[in-house]
Amino acid sequence: MRSNRTATIQTTCDHEDCTGYAITAGMSATREERDANHRRTLAADGWTDVEGRDYCPDHPAA
Repeated sequence: MRSNRTATIQTTCDHEDCTGYAITAGMSATREERDANHRRTLAADGWTDVEGRDYCPDHPAA
């Protein structure tokens, strides 16, 4: 699940038993740039995005 704010994006794992989260901070001109940066940093940290749901490295999507 993503929470977008002006300068930060917080992502929590969508696995029902997980409390893992990641925060991306930065100033981007557009939502598209923020979303692209979000996906890039998630992948670099081992997270996966499956159909708009985010999963931490400990709880990969089935």
